[in-house]
Amino acid sequence: MTDKDQIFNGMKGEFSSHRSEERAEYILEKVAELYATIKSQQAHINKLEKAVYDSELFFNLPEVTLMTRSKLPRVLIDANDVVPVGDNFYEAEAYGDEGHYRWTGPERLNNFHVPVDRTQEKTLRISIVNAIKPEILNSIKLYVDGDLVSYDFEKRNEGIELIAALPASSRVQDTLISLFIPHLFSPSEVKPESSDNRKLGIAFHKLEVL
Repeated sequence: MTDKDQIFNGMKGEFSSHRSEERAEYILEKVAELYATIKSQQAHINKLEKAVYDSELFFNLPEVTLMTRSKLPRVLIDANDVVPVGDNFYEAEAYGDEGHYRWTGPERLNNFHVPVDRTQEKTLRISIVNAIKPEILNSIKLYVDGDLVSYDFEKRNEGIELIAALPASSRVQDTLISLFIPHLFSPSEVKPESSDNRKLGIAFHKLEVL
């Protein structure tokens, strides 16, 4: 006998034991209990879905392709020239005398394949002009070759720099640097007077490994 059959037979027995004038109230009571259970479970499901969506479990880091190009002692990736539109970056915007920046989005993960020589420890510096919300900065998760690493911030002119140590490595592949930004917002969500509905994370200026 299935669980459904057992529940049905149990309720049928309870229903039959009631007088006819009590049966309508019995049915309403059971429907209310069912509604309360569904509502409670749905709230739990919504909480779990949000926890998964906000975590790094929601994405899979891509495999690092084996590269034959030479590894360099220093690598600079600038927002204006080598970060392609469509690779989770928007169009370049002017940044005064400092060049250009691009907003990340509309997805939450940005990958950089960096052909740097890591036979010795290196330093990673990522220049950030702005964030769509200030609290986004402290929520950034930084991965190097799929491993979560810690970082610090330093104030630089109008923006900030994210700084992390890259340990020495004998890998022959390019180094995969990944920025995961859990929450994106559109300017129209931050400022009601804005009509810009793009989902934005941080304003990326440049990435340097040296």
